[in-house]
Amino acid sequence: MKNQNQNLLVAVAIWLACMAGLYVFYPDLMGKRTATEQKPPSPAQAPAHPGAPVASPPQGSGPAAAPKGPEVPRGTSTPRPPLRIVTFETPRARVVATSEGAAVQSILLLGEKWTRHKGQKDEAQVDLVPARAGEPLPFTTAITAADGSALVPAATSYELVKQDATSATFRAEQAGVTVTKTLSINPGTYGIALAVEVKAAQGVAGQLSVLSGAHAEEPQGGFFTPHSNTPARAICAAGKKVERIAIGAKTPVFEAAAAQFAGIDEQYFLNAVLPPAGFSASCRLETQGEKSGSLIAALTVPLQVPPNVSVQLAFQGYAGPKSEADLTAVGAPFKQSIEWGFWSVIAELLLGIMKFFYRAVPPHNWGVAIILLTLAMKVLTFPLQHKSMKSMQEMQRIQPQLEEMKKKYAGDTQRQNLEQMKLFKEHGVNPMGSCLPMVIQMPIWFALYTTLQVSVELYNEPFIRGWIGDLTSKDPYYILPVAMGITMVLTQMLTPTPMSNPSQKIMGYVMSGFFSLLMLSLPSGLTLYIFTNNILSIAQQMYLRRKLHSPKASDQTVEVDKKKDDRQGGGGAAAGRAKLRV
Repeated sequence: MKNQNQNLLVAVAIWLACMAGLYVFYPDLMGKRTATEQKPPSPAQAPAHPGAPVASPPQGSGPAAAPKGPEVPRGTSTPRPPLRIVTFETPRARVVATSEGAAVQSILLLGEKWTRHKGQKDEAQVDLVPARAGEPLPFTTAITAADGSALVPAATSYELVKQDATSATFRAEQAGVTVTKTLSINPGTYGIALAVEVKAAQGVAGQLSVLSGAHAEEPQGGFFTPHSNTPARAICAAGKKVERIAIGAKTPVFEAAAAQFAGIDEQYFLNAVLPPAGFSASCRLETQGEKSGSLIAALTVPLQVPPNVSVQLAFQGYAGPKSEADLTAVGAPFKQSIEWGFWSVIAELLLGIMKFFYRAVPPHNWGVAIILLTLAMKVLTFPLQHKSMKSMQEMQRIQPQLEEMKKKYAGDTQRQNLEQMKLFKEHGVNPMGSCLPMVIQMPIWFALYTTLQVSVELYNEPFIRGWIGDLTSKDPYYILPVAMGITMVLTQMLTPTPMSNPSQKIMGYVMSGFFSLLMLSLPSGLTLYIFTNNILSIAQQMYLRRKLHSPKASDQTVEVDKKKDDRQGGGGAAAGRAKLRV
């Protein structure tokens, strides 16, 4: 049982280092999935601006096939319709649609909260459709025949035939097929509906794909990466799992049937589309490039159009923040885009508690909610903390007996351990109890980190304006990490440690310095939690030390035998008892 507390503390430190290493070197293991192996076909692209090369359907048939890159048909006699731009503005977003592809070329989220790199020089409003050429715009469509030939490519120019405050209707005719697309904006949600009507004199048997694209960079780092560096990924919910692929993925193409939605995931934001009700859809995700490049997501449904009969397809899209309430209001499957990962159960519980404190306690500040969350966790773990500290105090008191026992049974390790266990049981000491409170806190730290990286409710939320303007990013002045390190050292100084094992104190100081350096680049909300927890721990330990402190030496007495003095001159009194003050 020698140095058990020290060994456990070292084991905890190694475990923490291993977890941090997993986040740094293998971020996909902590709640992220890798795409299934697929044989990558030729790349596909579609225009983000008029006249740019575009994506089109692949050569081949089948429900899982998705558009790949044909060019705009040549030699058509129909004159190209003039470019028309339609702008819709709601209290939530400003949406700009273009007649080139009858798609959306800008989705600007309105409000002070929706800014990127808040407080920095390159601060800008969040636009879910960045101005990049080469990727298909959201709600771009492509129609292919059963043999894979392009009937209505993604690059087709449409004519604006109707518009009002919340909708715009575009029409195009290509290869004997007439396509009418209506984009409708819902002012009360982040929903964008796409209605597609297809009519052909000779009928069509093929498929229709709705495309979306983005320009992104390869993910860098992991646990130590601030949220602003997290790039976009192509996303598809198929069956019971959600697949995401990023630039630089080992398998740059993913295809699946039974797709529920497909689009572009930007950590706190989603731009995706649901298939029409009653249709069996498939999805295709594709990445192009290594360090940076294009993401393309396609949702494909089968298309059967009898001659001279109109067929209508109603797609439902979402373009906005990944708030569970907003996602569910547009379509229940969109809720799956929130990536809780390995710590999902604890993370969702922590977010629920913080939401309660945020709504119930003025001034409705998320930083205050984190402080109250820390207080709630401290109250829940108080009995364990009390028992742990009482055990450490008692361990300190019996340390001389332990040292004597080690000397007495120096050559018999088995007997020494047996006698130590008896002594621990007699005094109610748990040698493992000193580290249990910290072991319990670690899952909470990782879960809170996940919450800060996933929950859009905390995105760009300030604690104290002018100091911490975004709880999901690091402290710009490094005040909290330094203060947290100081409080950790104070906690170590107040923690009872066996006198014969001062190396535990040294280990604690080393870990305090390690944590301070670690927190320099981590979200300030997590640092605020640990700092507040340290302050409460210091107050708790001071209270418990006073409550459990042994009586003062001046108040202790011990009875000793007073023997009869038979010497000459002695009192010769009978043996008696005397109380001596120690």
